[in-house]
Amino acid sequence: MRYSVFSLLLLVLLTGCKVYYPNGKQNYGAIDTLVQNPYFARLNEERLYRATIRFYGKEMTGMFVAKRISQDDHRIVLTSDLGNTLFDITISKDQHLVNYVMQDLDRKIILHTLVRDFRALTQTTYRADYQNSIANQFFCIYNGKRYFLKIDDQGTLTKIEMASKYKTAFEIQFKPDSLGKLDSFNIKHHGIKLKMDFVNIPF
Repeated sequence: MRYSVFSLLLLVLLTGCKVYYPNGKQNYGAIDTLVQNPYFARLNEERLYRATIRFYGKEMTGMFVAKRISQDDHRIVLTSDLGNTLFDITISKDQHLVNYVMQDLDRKIILHTLVRDFRALTQTTYRADYQNSIANQFFCIYNGKRYFLKIDDQGTLTKIEMASKYKTAFEIQFKPDSLGKLDSFNIKHHGIKLKMDFVNIPF
């Protein structure tokens, strides 16, 4: 009797949870198209940013470098203000290589979070399965994860949002300049208190 009551309660809870879609699922129609992420797509172009990372009330600043080193790979490096390397990771679509990580960051959950965030940031194309034409937003499933891609009226990618079935996990906001170069961007998590802000440094 106790088992059947528990099963019934669990069934009610699960069926009561709506699958998450920005702006409502009813506005999404099937489509098959590629959405371009142009910001780190040029081969051998090195981009330098001033980074500010806030994690549970603590703040760290440094220099962030992203570079597409081959057709499939990007190299991501973060150094402290004193010039010490915090992490150096090569990321591709299906795998990654940790070239270096400082001891304090050498934790499985931290590395998993960094790789997931920066893989989403540097992925050059996303194959969209659905489009919300009202909000100019695309939906796709990539590496088993649900991604929502926001495009502005000029066709420029302005936001990547990764979500579980029921809520947002993290989002990346892009702010390109008038020439289409990425002037700044930020990564904000919703399940943990982590936010990373990046501002371009011309060189």
